[in-house]
Amino acid sequence: MARTKTHQSVETKQQAGAKAMSAVDAFSLDDEARAYARKLFERRVKGWSDEARALEDCANWTGTSPRSFKRVMTGETKNAGTFFSRMRKGYLDYCARAAAELQNEMAAEKARYGNVRIGDLDQEIEALVAKIERARAVKILQHTEG
Repeated sequence: MARTKTHQSVETKQQAGAKAMSAVDAFSLDDEARAYARKLFERRVKGWSDEARALEDCANWTGTSPRSFKRVMTGETKNAGTFFSRMRKGYLDYCARAAAELQNEMAAEKARYGNVRIGDLDQEIEALVAKIERARAVKILQHTEG
């Protein structure tokens, strides 16, 4: 919501249909931001020796510093909800890259063996890509204290 000089809430045309967040929503955004950060990190890390590189990659994907990303992931950040959009976007972008890799592997399999060995797997990957794109298209409005 836009603020006037007197700090009264004013709806803009873009946010006319947006509902205001409650305290419960803010707590769930904290938890959701942490969950996205943990899932992203778990999917990227390959082992104990790879943690630093994985942390750096995840931080780059979410537009944060490695320390900030780790603090969100481990629950050290009090207002993790402020990082929600970044964590969600980073996670969905990672999912899109993984789906693109699957599509490339499927194309290589088709070129090598035809449709005999893969059945309808390529259609399932296309459906997955469509789901990821629909999730990426949803914009979450966040209430910010000002």
